[in-house]
Amino acid sequence: MKKVFKLSLFLFALTFFVACNKKEVKTEKKEQNNTFTISGEIKGLGNNNLYFRMPDDSQEKKFRYDSILVKNDKFSFTEKIEKPEMLQFWVQMKSIEKTVAGGMGYFPSKSNNLMLFVFPGAAVKVSGEILDFVNAYPSGDQANDDLARLHKKLYPILNESVNLMVKATFDKEKNTEIESQKQISTLGEKANEIRKDFINKNPSSIASLWYTSDMMMRSQLSNEEALVIFDKFDKELNDNPFYKDIAKRIQGINATKEGQIVPAIITSSTVDGIEFDLTSYRGKYVMIDFWGTWCGPCIAEMPKVSEYAKKYKDKLEILGVNSGDSKKKMTDFLEKHNYKWQQVINVKGESADNFVLKFNVTGFPTKFIIDPEGKIVKKYTGSGEEAFELLEELLKSI
Repeated sequence: MKKVFKLSLFLFALTFFVACNKKEVKTEKKEQNNTFTISGEIKGLGNNNLYFRMPDDSQEKKFRYDSILVKNDKFSFTEKIEKPEMLQFWVQMKSIEKTVAGGMGYFPSKSNNLMLFVFPGAAVKVSGEILDFVNAYPSGDQANDDLARLHKKLYPILNESVNLMVKATFDKEKNTEIESQKQISTLGEKANEIRKDFINKNPSSIASLWYTSDMMMRSQLSNEEALVIFDKFDKELNDNPFYKDIAKRIQGINATKEGQIVPAIITSSTVDGIEFDLTSYRGKYVMIDFWGTWCGPCIAEMPKVSEYAKKYKDKLEILGVNSGDSKKKMTDFLEKHNYKWQQVINVKGESADNFVLKFNVTGFPTKFIIDPEGKIVKKYTGSGEEAFELLEELLKSI
C-alpha cells in the first residue's frame, strides 16, 4: 500500500512539474511574440549609434528616447512591443547634417532618417550605406519591403531638395535664390506624386496606410483625395492602428464641416481631472484653440486670445486643446502668464480623447469658431487675424 501511495505521489509530482513547465513554455513563447528584433549593417556608420523615440505607456508623454549600439557598422537590438509602430532612427554625424550658412542651424530631412515598421514577432533586417544621407532600408516582411521600395525612390529626391535649401542659404544673388526655390518646389511636387502613386497602387500595404495618415496630418492630401484613397483601402486592414487613425480623421473631415454640430468633447483629461462637457457652453460663442507650448505661432497668439476672453467674457468662451506637452509643462506655462480659460489635454493613440484626430487637425494653431447653438461657423488652420476678425464681427452684433 505504501509503495502504491509513493508511486501515486511521484506521478502527481511529475504531472505537476510537466504542467508547470508547459505553462512556463507558453508564457515564454508569448513574451517572445511580444518582442521585435532589428539587426543589420550600414556601411560608413562606424560606431555612431542609432537614436530613436520608443512608445512607452509608463512615461507621462507615452514615449522615451532610446538608442541602438553600433559597432563597426553592425548592430542588433531586441525590445518589446504591443502593436505595430513606425520607428524613425537618426544619426549624429556631421557628414550628413544639412547645416545652413553660418552654422547656426540645419534643415531636417526624412532622407537623414532610417524608417521601419516594428510589430510583435518582427525580425527586421537593415542594409545600406551612409552617403550624404542615410541610404539604408529595411526588409524581412511585406510592410518593410514595401516601405523600402518607396523610400529608394523617395529619399534621393528629398535629399536633393534639402541640399538645394542648404545651398540657397550660401547664395547671395537674388536670381540664384529664386531659381533654387523653383527647383525645390518642383522636387517637392515630384516627391508628393511618388507618395500618392504608391498609395493608390498599393491599397493593401501597411506602408500606404502610414503614409496616408502622415500626409493627411501634414496637409499634403486634400480632404477630397483622402476620402477617395480611404475608400480604396483593403478592409482587412481595419484593425491596424494606422487604419484606425485615418478612419478617425475621415470622420473628422465630415464632422467638422461648416454648419455641422461640433463633435462632442466630454472628458476628464483636464488640468484638475474634473469632467468637462463642451455642451455646457451652449448659448455663447466658443473658440476652440488647438495649441502647444512647442508651437511658436500658438504662443504668439495667446495674448490676443486672452484679450478676447476678457473683452467678451459675457458672450464668448475659450476652450484650449493642448497637444504635445506634459501636464506640468502646460500648467507651468498657463500659470506663468495667468491664462485662466478651460483647457483639455489631447491624448494620442486610440483614446476617445484624441481630439486632434477627432477634429482632423492638420496644423497648429488651429481654431474653430462655434455659434451659440453648437454649430461650426469656421475653421482656421495656422496663425493670422482672420479668426479674431470674424469673432469681432459676430460678437459686436449681439
